[in-house]
Amino acid sequence: MADERKMQVNADQQTRRGVYANLAMISHQKDEFVVDFLFLDPPTQTPQGGQAMLASRVILAPGHMKRLYNAIGENIQKYEKNYGTISLPPKLK
Repeated sequence: MADERKMQVNADQQTRRGVYANLAMISHQKDEFVVDFLFLDPPTQTPQGGQAMLASRVILAPGHMKRLYNAIGENIQKYEKNYGTISLPPKLK
């Protein structure tokens, strides 16, 4: 995030490959936030929903979530400065 400390991060090949998610759901309670990254299978999408698979779950303390929120905002600003505004489709009702 915005921390200037340096660190080396190691990961196995499968973890380094990452996972694809096209949907995220966030829930919380007093001591933690839970971010579920999902893959919503496009062929199963209907107006009533679709079939999603959990790709990854990240559980964060409130302070870490706030720092992530700030870091995401900073990175979106940098992205849009370099590549243009990210446009979103209209919300479904």
